[in-house]
Amino acid sequence: MTVSREEATYAYRLILGREPESEQVLEQAMAAQNLAHLRQVFLGSMEFAQKYESSPERLLPIGRFFEAPSVDIDIACTPEQLQAMFDRIGKAWQAFGETEPHWSVLTNDVFRQENLAANIEHFYGSGHADVDVHLNFLRRAGLPVSFDKVLDFGCGVGRLTLALASHARTAVGVDISPPHLKLAVEQADKQAITNVEFEAIGSVNDLDRYRDFDFVLSRIVLQHNPPPVMAAIYAKLLAALARGGVAVVQMPTYMHERHFSAADYLASEQPQMEMNALPQPIIYRLIEEADCRLIEVREDGSAGNMPALSHTFVVQRR
Repeated sequence: MTVSREEATYAYRLILGREPESEQVLEQAMAAQNLAHLRQVFLGSMEFAQKYESSPERLLPIGRFFEAPSVDIDIACTPEQLQAMFDRIGKAWQAFGETEPHWSVLTNDVFRQENLAANIEHFYGSGHADVDVHLNFLRRAGLPVSFDKVLDFGCGVGRLTLALASHARTAVGVDISPPHLKLAVEQADKQAITNVEFEAIGSVNDLDRYRDFDFVLSRIVLQHNPPPVMAAIYAKLLAALARGGVAVVQMPTYMHERHFSAADYLASEQPQMEMNALPQPIIYRLIEEADCRLIEVREDGSAGNMPALSHTFVVQRR
């Protein structure tokens, strides 16, 4: 569930005791994944700490799951198993694209089809705030935020791709769901954005055709894939970077009491919108194998109220 304008405004009033100072800060607050994430951001802000003479570190839920001695996630699988998992996810998301394409991207009831007309501008507007927040990773590292080519993986209906277009000569959105991509193309035409391309893939290996990108972004996407697919896709996204290019990718890294093996997964039913995690040791190994360096890693709250951790990883290709 995303955050409405009214909820963002009341967060300022109830938590910080003031009105939001600009439209830009409201849009940034509305980019929170859900109310729990919004509350975490406000309670962890320096303004709140200074106002109430408290430490942000004491207010954030830091220290969860430190007691876990191991993570039973096995990403080993055959190429056939990997494709079977990918096909299962593709089928689920094509169904979403035919029924609730915008809600499947941001699971707030205001983006369901019956409510969409009144909220479509908010939907795409949130993409600009979201992109700007994630470009701050680069700004903090002293890196440029204007690019030749950018890639948005899991682009859906183009919410982030269209926002990225203003920062690049060419923005490419990639997804596994043609119905989502059809709507992305229609929205690009509606907004008269001409420097975007939208493409569908049918396997992880289809990502091999993407190379020499200055910036790669993917968020609230990989979590809906089983761990072997998450790992395979992440490796391909890092390989898509040009030398010096930066990838900002979000994914859950731990889910309490979650176990995974390819055989068990393929032999069982899964929810249509599944949630999975890729352990951090695997992620760091993939970063090293891709000849990338870690710039920043942040716990991001994208797992919401689930007993889980989610992180955003910012890496640069050497």
